[in-house]
Amino acid sequence: MTKALPKSKMYRYCLADIAKGLFNGMIGNYLLYFFQPTVKSGLPVLLPENKLLGFITVMALITAVGKIVDAVTDPIVASLSDKCKHKAGRRMPFLRYAAIPYALSVLLIFFAPFKEGSALNALWVGFFLVTYYTSYTFYFIPKNALVPEIIPDAKVRVGYYGVSTVFFMGSSSFMYAATLFVDMLKNAGFSPLWAWRTVFAVFAAIGITCLLLSAYAFNEKEYVTENTKPKESMLKSFALVFKNKNFVIFSLGDLFSGVSMAFFQTAMLYYITMLLNVSESQSFLVMLSAIAVAICLFPLIIKMSRKYNKKLPLIIASVVFTAVFGLIYFGDKIAALAPGNELFIGLAMGVIVSFPFAAINILPQSVVSDIIQCDCLVNGVNREGIFSAVKTFIEKICSAIAMMGVSSILAVGALEGESVGLQGVKLTGVFAGIFSLLSLVIFVFYNDKKVTSTIEKYRGESK
Repeated sequence: MTKALPKSKMYRYCLADIAKGLFNGMIGNYLLYFFQPTVKSGLPVLLPENKLLGFITVMALITAVGKIVDAVTDPIVASLSDKCKHKAGRRMPFLRYAAIPYALSVLLIFFAPFKEGSALNALWVGFFLVTYYTSYTFYFIPKNALVPEIIPDAKVRVGYYGVSTVFFMGSSSFMYAATLFVDMLKNAGFSPLWAWRTVFAVFAAIGITCLLLSAYAFNEKEYVTENTKPKESMLKSFALVFKNKNFVIFSLGDLFSGVSMAFFQTAMLYYITMLLNVSESQSFLVMLSAIAVAICLFPLIIKMSRKYNKKLPLIIASVVFTAVFGLIYFGDKIAALAPGNELFIGLAMGVIVSFPFAAINILPQSVVSDIIQCDCLVNGVNREGIFSAVKTFIEKICSAIAMMGVSSILAVGALEGESVGLQGVKLTGVFAGIFSLLSLVIFVFYNDKKVTSTIEKYRGESK
């Protein structure tokens, strides 16, 4: 009989999500801003400005290559983790080996050492971006796969993901404040390039500490019951996962929802500084308002998911997000109607998107954990790793689509010598709104009640 995981160890296990929030912020919010800078930012153009086929930017190409390589590692790591026979358990050893490469690679992306516009900088960024995605896979696929095993109660798991998301979004809010810290360093005499690099180095140091504390949070074998390892090949395991109808439906909705969120996070700094004309040093206030209100909404989201189902908050989030993206296209005109109140308009936008921020960050992983547990109970085989690999791959696909899409769309209407055009910034909202609308349609078909009732039935029979 295994022990129940103490809350103190659960909180410590969640610390990795602080690192995830910091690193996702560095990549999702600032990678394009850093390597495809506006004139106002003062950053040098480190990458070549050539465009493949006339519209695909170097940054988009780098991201695409990174994702192709990354796509191979997800199923490999999932299969290795599910079948692992390490004396410390199936999951924790992966976390302990991947922590340092994960933190160092995300930092080194921004330290491309060659002259401005050099193709060698593109190779440097591409190599460490691939390393970052790969080490993320080695860390978070096993980490996420372990959750349904150490927390078998679906209602308790929602609470776990609430804590996890508070850590994730709390650290994301610090990442949003990077512009403030950068501004302080520039005022102290740092160049824009080294101001950004110094801020990223501090966040990387915090991240690596959290990753290691999480990786050594507990002895896995003390809290996991004996499990049945899958015997089939990696490809057959994947095929079995995709026979799970609820998983396929939810994953498709999650993909579209994640892409819209990734578009928003990737282009948000452009919306604030170019459409609303808020200064870079004040932009963090807008992003911080979204995070702060979202965290305050966590108890409401958790209560709604327990009282009704997890699908309802996700549908509401998709409706709100779709409406917000419609307004983004007219952001510059809305700001022009109230001159001098641009920051207030930005803060209002932050408050409006807080519900989607909260719901889309808490619930998808919780839903997937329910589906994983349901599948394990029904089929008698523990395939947590494969399921988590697909979920992680979806997150990466969202990020890749946003990176490639936003990078190329931003260039629409750009003046000579610039890499970002106002029309391009507005068009990112149109594309994101379409993805958000698609997620709304797909989520309607997900049968949340069937999954949770099946779990309750099998757990009741085992008592």
